[in-house]
Amino acid sequence: MGRRALRYGDGYIKTLVIYGLISDPEAVAKNILPVQNGCFNDLSNQHAFFKEGSPALRLSSEGWMHRSPDALNEASDSQLLYDLTIEKIMKGIPPFSKSTRTFINSYFKFMLEQIPKISVQNSDAEIFTQSDWIYSTWLPMPNTYILLSTEFNNERLNFAEFDLSFWTGKQLICIQLNQSNTIIRSKRNNRELLNSTHPHIKIIEIPSDCFNRDTPIFPYDLFDEKFSHFWHGLKLPQGPNTQPMFEFSQ
Repeated sequence: MGRRALRYGDGYIKTLVIYGLISDPEAVAKNILPVQNGCFNDLSNQHAFFKEGSPALRLSSEGWMHRSPDALNEASDSQLLYDLTIEKIMKGIPPFSKSTRTFINSYFKFMLEQIPKISVQNSDAEIFTQSDWIYSTWLPMPNTYILLSTEFNNERLNFAEFDLSFWTGKQLICIQLNQSNTIIRSKRNNRELLNSTHPHIKIIEIPSDCFNRDTPIFPYDLFDEKFSHFWHGLKLPQGPNTQPMFEFSQ
C-alpha cells in the first residue's frame, strides 16, 4: 500500500472501472489499457474509463449495450426496448448475487416513479414521450472493480471491489450491499485506500434488512437529491445507444 493509488494529472484523476460477469479483472484491464497511442474506448459492457469532468454514465450512454441500431429499431415497442435494456444489465450480475439483482430492480422501480415529476414543454412532447426519460437514469455497473492505480505498468494490478457503482459526472457512487465488516481485510484495505485518495468517491453501505421484505423498497434516503433527480441538467431524453444527450449547466 506504499505506492500512490491514483495519478493526479492536470487537476484531475483518471478512473478505470471493470464490471459485469468478470472473473479476472486484471486480465480485462490489461486488454483495455492503452499500449501505444494512449487512447481509450471510454465505455463497453465490461469497463468504463472517465476522469473529472467526464459526462455521467446513463442508460443512454453509447457503448455498453453492444446492440446494433437495426436491433434497437426492431424493438419498436417501448416496453420491449425497456425490457431489453434491463435484461442487458441483469446479465452482468453474477448468478448468486441475489441482493444485487434485488437492488437494481428496486432502483429502476424507484426511478420510474420519479418520471412523472419531470415537467416538459408541449413542443417537446411531440418529439418524445414521458417514459423516454428512463434512459437518462444513471447506468448501474454491477460487480464493480475499480483500479487503484492508473500508473499502468507491468506490476500486479490491484482493485477495490463493490457490488455495483454509478458515475453521475460528479460522484463515483460505490454500493456495498450488506455489512462491510464481513469482507476480508485485504479487500477492506483496498477500499480504504480508494476512499482516502479519490476526491469524488462516495461509498454507501445498504443494510441487508432493506431487502428482507416481500416488496423491497429502494433506500432513496441514503442518496442525495442529485441522484434521485437524474434529469437535472438535461434538455431532452434519448434512448439507449444513440447520439450523446444534450446537456447544459444550471
